[in-house]
Amino acid sequence: MDITEFHGFWIVLFLSLWKSSLGQIVYSVSEEVNKGTVVGNLAKDLKISAQELESSMFQIMPGSNAKYFDVNVKTGSLFVKDRIDREELCGSNQKCALNLEALAQNPHRLYRLEIIIMDVNDNAPFFPDSKYVVSVTENANEGERFPLPIAKDPDVGSNSLKDYKLSSNEYFSLDVNSGQQSISAELVLQKALDREKQAILFLHRYENPFLEPLFVTICLKEIYTLRF
Repeated sequence: MDITEFHGFWIVLFLSLWKSSLGQIVYSVSEEVNKGTVVGNLAKDLKISAQELESSMFQIMPGSNAKYFDVNVKTGSLFVKDRIDREELCGSNQKCALNLEALAQNPHRLYRLEIIIMDVNDNAPFFPDSKYVVSVTENANEGERFPLPIAKDPDVGSNSLKDYKLSSNEYFSLDVNSGQQSISAELVLQKALDREKQAILFLHRYENPFLEPLFVTICLKEIYTLRF
């Protein structure tokens, strides 16, 4: 084989591999599903028989995401083989996707797979601390606001924290503001406080009526008037 033929062979091989890797198959699966859960049927989606899949020695290529999935070459099913925790893999990102490559021999084919991991409501919202103290001066005006801690929720989207509730009381209401990443809340003074009657007020703020509340203590600070 002369040098011209040698170069031509490698050019043809390169173009063939590039062509075979075009396109991507996209599946979706919920996090925390049982091992063995079928994600999709590769034989069906690649439009080849299970027999062809087996004879071509079809396999998932090694990589960081390969431990989560495998393929049954006798049926063509792509299935879950290890626990998938969306929050562990993608944190609070709205989209969580794992990319895989699969290889078939005879003929040589390279396939790209994207597995979208869907969130399930498997985490309870929580406050970093169970108690919080708010200092209010006794001459505070009605409508004055006092920010409260934000509850944390590892879940995202429709499974994330949606609202706060406040225990019934005559002095404060709760104003809840929804942001892109979290929900914040402020106490709003509805009625003047009298330190002579009650110096400390206890409130409960709930992120969910079935979960542990945040215990809010309102401490009234006395205003001293200097006399000359």
